[in-house]
Amino acid sequence: MNIERIDTTSDFEYILRDDLLSLSQEKQGPLHIALPGGRSVSPLMRALLSLPEETLGRTHLYLVDERLEGERNEDTLREAGLQAALDQGATLSVVSEGNILSEDPFDRLYLGVGEDGHIASLFPGSWPSDTEAQTMIVKDSPKPPKKRVTLSWQGFLTLAKEAKIYLIFLGEGKREALTRLLSGKEDAHTLPCSFFVHHPFHGTIIVTDLREDTP
Repeated sequence: MNIERIDTTSDFEYILRDDLLSLSQEKQGPLHIALPGGRSVSPLMRALLSLPEETLGRTHLYLVDERLEGERNEDTLREAGLQAALDQGATLSVVSEGNILSEDPFDRLYLGVGEDGHIASLFPGSWPSDTEAQTMIVKDSPKPPKKRVTLSWQGFLTLAKEAKIYLIFLGEGKREALTRLLSGKEDAHTLPCSFFVHHPFHGTIIVTDLREDTP
Protein backbone atom coordinates (compact mmCIF):
# COMPACT_ATOMS: atom_id res chain seq x y z
CA MET A 1 0.00 0.00 0.00
CA ASN A 2 1.08 3.57 -0.63
CA ILE A 3 1.66 5.89 2.34
CA GLU A 4 0.74 9.57 2.31
CA ARG A 5 1.70 11.72 5.28
CA ILE A 6 -0.47 14.82 5.54
CA ASP A 7 0.03 17.77 7.87
CA THR A 8 -3.60 18.56 8.61
CA THR A 9 -7.09 17.19 8.12
CA SER A 10 -7.76 20.19 5.83
CA ASP A 11 -5.06 18.90 3.48
CA PHE A 12 -6.70 15.48 3.66
CA GLU A 13 -10.01 17.05 2.68
CA TYR A 14 -8.46 18.54 -0.47
CA ILE A 15 -6.96 15.17 -1.44
CA LEU A 16 -10.33 13.47 -0.99
CA ARG A 17 -12.12 16.15 -3.00
CA ASP A 18 -9.70 15.84 -5.91
CA ASP A 19 -9.91 12.05 -5.85
CA LEU A 20 -13.71 12.08 -5.83
CA LEU A 21 -13.80 14.58 -8.67
CA SER A 22 -11.46 12.35 -10.66
CA LEU A 23 -13.67 9.35 -9.98
CA SER A 24 -16.78 11.24 -11.10
CA GLN A 25 -15.07 12.17 -14.38
CA GLU A 26 -13.72 8.68 -15.03
CA LYS A 27 -16.90 6.76 -14.29
CA GLN A 28 -20.36 7.15 -15.74
CA GLY A 29 -23.38 6.17 -13.68
CA PRO A 30 -23.60 5.56 -9.93
CA LEU A 31 -20.61 6.12 -7.64
CA HIS A 32 -20.41 3.68 -4.74
CA ILE A 33 -18.66 5.18 -1.70
CA ALA A 34 -18.25 3.29 1.60
CA LEU A 35 -17.99 5.32 4.80
CA PRO A 36 -16.72 4.67 8.32
CA GLY A 37 -18.17 5.93 11.56
CA GLY A 38 -16.12 8.07 13.94
CA ARG A 39 -14.34 11.38 13.58
CA SER A 40 -12.32 10.39 10.51
CA VAL A 41 -15.48 10.94 8.48
CA SER A 42 -15.60 14.74 8.97
CA PRO A 43 -13.09 15.70 6.22
CA LEU A 44 -14.76 13.17 3.94
CA MET A 45 -18.15 14.79 4.48
CA ARG A 46 -16.72 18.21 3.65
CA ALA A 47 -15.10 16.81 0.51
CA LEU A 48 -18.38 15.25 -0.58
CA LEU A 49 -20.27 18.50 -0.07
CA SER A 50 -17.80 20.30 -2.33
CA LEU A 51 -18.82 18.11 -5.27
CA PRO A 52 -21.26 19.38 -7.93
CA GLU A 53 -24.89 18.55 -7.21
CA GLU A 54 -25.02 16.41 -10.35
CA THR A 55 -22.24 14.23 -8.91
CA LEU A 56 -23.92 13.96 -5.52
CA GLY A 57 -27.10 12.97 -7.30
CA ARG A 58 -25.45 9.77 -8.55
CA THR A 59 -23.50 9.02 -5.37
CA HIS A 60 -24.59 6.05 -3.29
CA LEU A 61 -23.09 6.03 0.21
CA TYR A 62 -22.69 2.96 2.39
CA LEU A 63 -22.17 2.98 6.16
CA VAL A 64 -20.14 -0.16 6.90
CA ASP A 65 -20.39 -0.08 10.69
CA GLU A 66 -23.33 0.72 12.98
CA ARG A 67 -23.97 0.72 16.69
CA LEU A 68 -26.96 -1.24 17.95
CA GLU A 69 -26.95 0.49 21.34
CA GLY A 70 -26.72 4.15 22.28
CA GLU A 71 -25.96 6.90 19.77
CA ARG A 72 -25.97 5.66 16.18
CA ASN A 73 -23.11 6.27 13.77
CA GLU A 74 -25.66 7.31 11.18
CA ASP A 75 -26.86 10.15 13.40
CA THR A 76 -23.28 11.34 13.97
CA LEU A 77 -22.63 11.29 10.22
CA ARG A 78 -25.81 13.23 9.48
CA GLU A 79 -24.67 15.95 11.88
CA ALA A 80 -21.21 15.98 10.24
CA GLY A 81 -22.69 16.79 6.83
CA LEU A 82 -24.28 13.59 5.59
CA GLN A 83 -27.76 15.07 5.79
CA ALA A 84 -26.76 17.94 3.50
CA ALA A 85 -25.37 15.43 0.99
CA LEU A 86 -28.61 13.45 1.11
CA ASP A 87 -30.61 16.64 0.62
CA GLN A 88 -28.64 17.21 -2.60
CA GLY A 89 -29.47 13.81 -4.01
CA ALA A 90 -27.01 11.32 -2.54
CA THR A 91 -28.48 8.07 -1.23
CA LEU A 92 -27.51 5.99 1.79
CA SER A 93 -27.49 2.31 2.76
CA VAL A 94 -26.67 1.34 6.33
CA VAL A 95 -25.29 -2.04 7.34
CA SER A 96 -27.92 -4.08 9.18
CA GLU A 97 -28.32 -7.54 10.65
CA GLY A 98 -29.26 -10.27 8.20
CA ASN A 99 -29.31 -8.04 5.12
CA ILE A 100 -26.76 -7.49 2.37
CA LEU A 101 -25.30 -4.01 2.29
CA SER A 102 -24.78 -3.82 -1.47
CA GLU A 103 -25.04 -5.79 -4.67
CA ASP A 104 -22.64 -3.36 -6.34
CA PRO A 105 -18.89 -3.26 -5.64
CA PHE A 106 -17.45 -0.18 -3.98
CA ASP A 107 -15.50 2.41 -5.95
CA ARG A 108 -14.02 3.92 -2.79
CA LEU A 109 -13.69 2.61 0.75
CA TYR A 110 -12.69 4.90 3.63
CA LEU A 111 -11.84 3.31 6.98
CA GLY A 112 -10.62 4.95 10.15
CA VAL A 113 -8.18 2.81 12.11
CA GLY A 114 -8.60 2.48 15.87
CA GLU A 115 -5.91 2.54 18.55
CA ASP A 116 -5.87 -1.26 18.57
CA GLY A 117 -5.84 -1.45 14.78
CA HIS A 118 -9.53 -2.26 14.40
CA ILE A 119 -11.49 -1.29 11.30
CA ALA A 120 -15.30 -0.90 11.25
CA SER A 121 -16.30 -3.19 14.16
CA LEU A 122 -13.77 -5.89 13.34
CA PHE A 123 -11.58 -6.01 16.43
CA PRO A 124 -8.46 -8.05 17.27
CA GLY A 125 -9.33 -11.71 17.62
CA SER A 126 -12.24 -11.66 15.16
CA TRP A 127 -10.29 -13.05 12.19
CA PRO A 128 -10.86 -15.52 10.67
CA SER A 129 -14.64 -15.56 10.62
CA ASP A 130 -16.65 -18.51 9.37
CA THR A 131 -19.49 -16.35 8.06
CA GLU A 132 -20.06 -16.12 4.33
CA ALA A 133 -22.59 -13.33 4.86
CA GLN A 134 -21.76 -9.70 4.02
CA THR A 135 -22.58 -8.59 7.53
CA MET A 136 -22.05 -9.87 11.05
CA ILE A 137 -23.21 -9.03 14.55
CA VAL A 138 -20.67 -8.13 17.24
CA LYS A 139 -22.17 -8.93 20.63
CA ASP A 140 -19.28 -8.16 22.96
CA SER A 141 -17.22 -5.35 21.47
CA PRO A 142 -14.15 -4.36 23.52
CA LYS A 143 -15.07 -0.75 22.73
CA PRO A 144 -18.47 0.60 23.86
CA PRO A 145 -21.17 -0.01 22.89
CA LYS A 146 -20.91 -3.77 23.10
CA LYS A 147 -23.50 -4.63 20.44
CA ARG A 148 -22.79 -3.60 16.86
CA VAL A 149 -23.31 -4.70 13.28
CA THR A 150 -20.50 -4.49 10.75
CA LEU A 151 -19.51 -5.47 7.27
CA SER A 152 -17.80 -8.84 7.66
CA TRP A 153 -14.37 -9.89 6.47
CA GLN A 154 -16.12 -11.68 3.62
CA GLY A 155 -18.09 -8.53 2.87
CA PHE A 156 -14.90 -6.52 2.51
CA LEU A 157 -13.34 -9.23 0.33
CA THR A 158 -16.24 -9.20 -2.11
CA LEU A 159 -17.25 -5.53 -2.15
CA ALA A 160 -13.86 -3.82 -1.91
CA LYS A 161 -11.69 -6.03 -4.11
CA GLU A 162 -11.64 -3.45 -6.93
CA ALA A 163 -12.07 -0.33 -4.78
CA LYS A 164 -9.50 2.29 -3.96
CA ILE A 165 -9.12 1.98 -0.19
CA TYR A 166 -8.02 4.61 2.30
CA LEU A 167 -6.86 3.50 5.75
CA ILE A 168 -6.92 6.63 7.90
CA PHE A 169 -4.65 7.03 10.93
CA LEU A 170 -6.00 10.24 12.45
CA GLY A 171 -4.37 11.57 15.59
CA GLU A 172 -1.52 10.79 17.96
CA GLY A 173 -3.40 7.88 19.55
CA LYS A 174 -3.03 5.86 16.34
CA ARG A 175 0.78 5.96 16.32
CA GLU A 176 1.26 2.52 17.86
CA ALA A 177 -1.18 0.88 15.44
CA LEU A 178 0.64 2.53 12.53
CA THR A 179 4.03 1.36 13.78
CA ARG A 180 2.72 -2.19 14.15
CA LEU A 181 1.24 -2.13 10.66
CA LEU A 182 4.46 -0.87 9.07
CA SER A 183 6.48 -3.54 10.88
CA GLY A 184 4.84 -6.20 8.71
CA LYS A 185 4.96 -8.66 11.60
CA GLU A 186 1.24 -8.99 12.33
CA ASP A 187 -1.85 -10.28 10.58
CA ALA A 188 -5.54 -9.47 10.73
CA HIS A 189 -6.05 -11.65 13.83
CA THR A 190 -3.90 -9.36 15.97
CA LEU A 191 -4.07 -6.16 13.90
CA PRO A 192 -7.26 -6.04 11.80
CA CYS A 193 -6.15 -3.16 9.54
CA SER A 194 -3.33 -5.37 8.22
CA PHE A 195 -6.05 -7.37 6.41
CA PHE A 196 -5.82 -4.81 3.61
CA VAL A 197 -2.05 -5.19 3.34
CA HIS A 198 -1.96 -8.99 3.28
CA HIS A 199 -4.71 -9.30 0.65
CA PRO A 200 -4.63 -7.97 -2.94
CA PHE A 201 -6.40 -4.66 -2.37
CA HIS A 202 -5.66 -1.25 -3.91
CA GLY A 203 -4.96 0.92 -0.92
CA THR A 204 -3.43 4.06 0.50
CA ILE A 205 -2.44 4.60 4.12
CA ILE A 206 -3.24 8.15 5.21
CA VAL A 207 -1.31 9.48 8.19
CA THR A 208 -2.41 12.86 9.53
CA ASP A 209 -2.31 14.91 12.72
CA LEU A 210 0.57 12.91 14.21
CA ARG A 211 3.57 14.70 15.69
CA GLU A 212 6.74 15.36 13.75
CA ASP A 213 8.47 12.11 14.79
CA THR A 214 5.97 9.98 12.84
CA PRO A 215 7.79 6.79 11.84
